[in-house]
Amino acid sequence: MNVVEPYEPIQHHWFYNQQVDSKDSWQPFSREDSQRLEDAYSRVGKNEKDEVVATDGRRYDVRLRERKRYSVYWEQKPAEVRRCSWFHKGSKDMNYTPYSEELCNLLEDAYMIAMTLEEWKTNLELPTGETVILHNPKLMIQYPSSCKEFPPSPNERTQPRTLKRGIENIPVEIPEGEPEIVDHLVFMVHGIGPACDIRLRGIVQCGDMFDLNEFRNASDSLIKSHFRQSEDSCIIGRVEYLPVNWHKVLHGETTGVDKEIERITLPSISRLRQFSNDTVLDLFFYNSATYCQTIVDTVASEINRLHSLFLQRHPHFTGHVSLVGHSLGSLILFDLLTNQDTDLHEDTHVDTGCGSNESLEEALKGHGLEEHLNILHREQMDMESLMLCSEKDLKDIGIPLGPRKKMMNCVKKWKVIPEILYSPVFIGAHGRNGKVCSVALIVIFILQVSIDYPQLAFHPQAFFAMGSPIGMFLIVRGLKRIDPNYSFPTCKSFYNIFHPFDPVAYRIEPMILSPDMDLPPMLIPHHKGRKRMHLELKEGLTRVSSDLLGSLRMVWQSISQVPAPALAEGAISSMTPTDEAEVSPMEQEERNFTKVGTLNRGRRIDFVLQETPIESFNEYLFAIQSHLCYWESVDTALLVLREIYGNIPARNTNL
Repeated sequence: MNVVEPYEPIQHHWFYNQQVDSKDSWQPFSREDSQRLEDAYSRVGKNEKDEVVATDGRRYDVRLRERKRYSVYWEQKPAEVRRCSWFHKGSKDMNYTPYSEELCNLLEDAYMIAMTLEEWKTNLELPTGETVILHNPKLMIQYPSSCKEFPPSPNERTQPRTLKRGIENIPVEIPEGEPEIVDHLVFMVHGIGPACDIRLRGIVQCGDMFDLNEFRNASDSLIKSHFRQSEDSCIIGRVEYLPVNWHKVLHGETTGVDKEIERITLPSISRLRQFSNDTVLDLFFYNSATYCQTIVDTVASEINRLHSLFLQRHPHFTGHVSLVGHSLGSLILFDLLTNQDTDLHEDTHVDTGCGSNESLEEALKGHGLEEHLNILHREQMDMESLMLCSEKDLKDIGIPLGPRKKMMNCVKKWKVIPEILYSPVFIGAHGRNGKVCSVALIVIFILQVSIDYPQLAFHPQAFFAMGSPIGMFLIVRGLKRIDPNYSFPTCKSFYNIFHPFDPVAYRIEPMILSPDMDLPPMLIPHHKGRKRMHLELKEGLTRVSSDLLGSLRMVWQSISQVPAPALAEGAISSMTPTDEAEVSPMEQEERNFTKVGTLNRGRRIDFVLQETPIESFNEYLFAIQSHLCYWESVDTALLVLREIYGNIPARNTNL
């Protein structure tokens, strides 16, 4: 006697529709989000009021009655949401697709009757015209619609589809879900153009579905692998990444700049010219007084808006905030951070020595010219008016030739004083004043336009520049050296991260260190706790060749020089391997650590990513790709987490 399996109600799971290359792609919510949606669904039937459920780390809201998923932080078309239990898949399909909720209910009712009455191989006509045959609990097929009057044409014929009941019976990866607690918030500012990666996807795509989502996944994975115990104990939570889009405002209807550029663009090589208009022109816009102001205002206001909105959705957030800028975005953030004010320094007064008779008297006494003060007082001259005088003016009021020349030489020096006082170099060493900071870039950065820089609503913990041209822009503006005592007014840490083949990236440390110091950039550790094999091989061959040359040199010296016991001992001891030779490159670099100014609290600033073997052989081919793909770098996420959570112990490594 066969035992009849009892009917068990289906467990529903919620999905949302994600457009990929203009095609539907149904993605499952995490188990936690799906359960929250299911709980809200049970309440919607009892209440007239719609239920809004926060999902995906509170970055999206799902409105149950509408069955729509809305983005919270950026503009994006709402996505359809389904409460799913039945799925179908064609022979050429890669994934299972959920049925609509109405069809799911029809299929579930038919399945319940078949299970209860043990009546299988029954036909079910769907409202769409297709026919479903439930052969048994394991085999259920959907057949194409049949037309009795005319047979379907070859183009209309479709293959039968396989049906599956329940999410546990289809191969789909359900996300684990994100911790509720957020420890750190990171704003990521894109660079030139609307494209953020080699596939020319936009910032919204990269912020939502692709790169930033991969960055979040990379961070979560690294936290689990390096801070598993702290995570299990709920000591640490997660890092949230939010994209900042400024390109849309600059190229939107408000400015109308795209239409004007289009009118003067030549029709030839249209794709190349369109690419240039979308990307390279942003560099020129940033050096324009009108559009530069628009860019910095947009970036600052968008960051502040996102920050305020984040705090509303995470009222218990007590963590820190950091900034990440890619390409031109890093330069925008650098200029913003350079011109931030702090409450601590608002009352700081920088005396330029100008504008009072007392300061004029002290200045002249310091150069032995106090005997001519009576003449200057008679003419009601102070420091400011003296600096406006020419040598002829001083001659006309009776200043002799010798003192006159000395005064003019002093005036030249005094005119330089405000430039020093108002520069980032002086501000970093002697405190900051709000008005001083607003003038800093106008004075020192010669080619930079005069901008009224807005203020951020928070003090960032760290600033990460990726593929950044900051160093090049500073030199072009006239700043060849960064004072070692300079640091950002409101940001403690600064990291300059670049790929070795990035054509747009430049270093920062050589502008701080003395010219005779040659300090290579710090190699970012691999996320698995090792160097890539080809880099180890390259380093090993370099070390072997260096040791071989050293040995040959010592042999040649022992042959060419007069034999002596002391020299022989010296030769032998110098050829004997030392402990330093056994130290790994990372350990050696830490031992020989050189303080690099205060821009990153004395720590290293320049960090280089490890290239892959294929990039080593095709560096020109991958140059542009490396510039666009920082968002996807797991090693970059590792460096960010090292700053946020401290040193992460490397695994399976001797670094």
